[in-house]
Amino acid sequence: MISPTDLQHRFGFTRNEVTLILFLSVSLMAGAAIRWIRSDNQGGMDIPQGSLYAASDSEFTARSAAADADTVPPGPVAHSHPFPRKPPLPSASIDINRASLAELVRLPGIGDAYARRIIAYREDHGPYSRIEDMMHVSGIGPKRFQALRPFVTVR
Repeated sequence: MISPTDLQHRFGFTRNEVTLILFLSVSLMAGAAIRWIRSDNQGGMDIPQGSLYAASDSEFTARSAAADADTVPPGPVAHSHPFPRKPPLPSASIDINRASLAELVRLPGIGDAYARRIIAYREDHGPYSRIEDMMHVSGIGPKRFQALRPFVTVR
């Protein structure tokens, strides 16, 4: 067996290099031993990698087809979708002085929280006199307002 001192003298390694080589060798052997123990605990049965995800892949395929067809997929899925579909964009301009929460949520970039802020601003400050007043609502800046402009009106 070669001692650390022999490695230093024979190959010209420093003490730190010898320490590193020994550490890597021990780590490699420990990893091999752990892998051997784990494979032995599986009873020698190798599970094909593709079959680990077969169930989730088939569920994904079914849900994707159902989303494209806009139907509910058959099967055991009983919970609601984590990301519900947003209603389609309004075909006509929405009057922000009369719009309900549901109508405001249909606007691009407006979720439940923004819709509530728009209504709260309207209730606190009176009706909007022009659509640019929407930029006084917290969180609606010039960029979001430009996305909303084609879909809102003030009557």
